[in-house]
Amino acid sequence: MIKRQLELHRLNTHTENRVQTAALRLTSHAFKHGGQIGTHLIVGGVDCKGGQLIECSSDGNMYSNPYHTTGSGSLAAMAIMETYYKENMTREEAIKLCVAAIEAGIYHDLGSGSNVDVCIITKGKTEMLRNLKHDNQKVFSKPGGYQFRKDRVVILEEVRYKVGPSAHVGGKESMMMDLSS
Repeated sequence: MIKRQLELHRLNTHTENRVQTAALRLTSHAFKHGGQIGTHLIVGGVDCKGGQLIECSSDGNMYSNPYHTTGSGSLAAMAIMETYYKENMTREEAIKLCVAAIEAGIYHDLGSGSNVDVCIITKGKTEMLRNLKHDNQKVFSKPGGYQFRKDRVVILEEVRYKVGPSAHVGGKESMMMDLSS
């Protein structure tokens, strides 16, 4: 919905949308619902004012700062950001700081994940570094793996779907997806 509104705004004004316009549309929508939409977002982008980060809270407020953290590990991540952030960092320094902040959130919060993703937003380009680091691996596991007895697992229904542009390729089915409940 917000994407459509921004596209209409861009077409009507014949200019590129500003990051603050996108954040304002999101917070206006959240404010209309009185905080009942559970959104806590960080909107980032580059426009005519330069790079911006805006936090949009579920109650309809927005805050603009040079860095933001959100989520269950945000307090530990914010401690790292407040301690080591400085203006005019190089790309490598910024990535290193983000990785350290995310790792702090992972290690000091039981509800956080275990891998680090970093998104780099520059003018006209967005680069996503997926699984940049994931050193929170399972240390101890059963050597042979886990085996479950067949009589303990009950399959309620088995459904097979044909997937792909054609059902048969060279006399064989091209791709099958097995969905067991």
